[in-house]
Amino acid sequence: LMIGGFGLIIYGGPLALMITVFVVQVKCFAEIINIGYAVYKMDNLPWFRSLSWYFLVASNYFFYGESLVEQFGVLINNVDFLPFLVRYHRLISFSMYIIGFVWFVLSLVKKYYLRQFSLFAWTHVALLVVVTQSYLIIQNMFQGLIWLIM
Repeated sequence: LMIGGFGLIIYGGPLALMITVFVVQVKCFAEIINIGYAVYKMDNLPWFRSLSWYFLVASNYFFYGESLVEQFGVLINNVDFLPFLVRYHRLISFSMYIIGFVWFVLSLVKKYYLRQFSLFAWTHVALLVVVTQSYLIIQNMFQGLIWLIM
């Protein structure tokens, strides 16, 4: 059953594999963030989960923005607002990160600085492990599907 499902996903082509990698990435990130949240659950820290998910969206936009333009350039030119996102990709990525950082600073609570900064670091390490890995898997997939299967 699992081998048949894997074969069906491979038969779906690169887009189905990208969606599968993205779903696995989101589930892994959710598990890692839930571990960090369980440790500091009793402190009732504001905005921890929302900030973590925001940084996941921002890092995915940064990593996948330019690389997917190369693969799906024909589709992007057919939609009106997407060339703007492509042209100013790095500025938008930087702005998203700065907004997240300002949101983090505004959510700091005086007694819990150490805990909040450790959770901020936990989020970034989780992003480094999960998002970078899935980005490299997708890049490997675009280089040749046979290398992903092996």
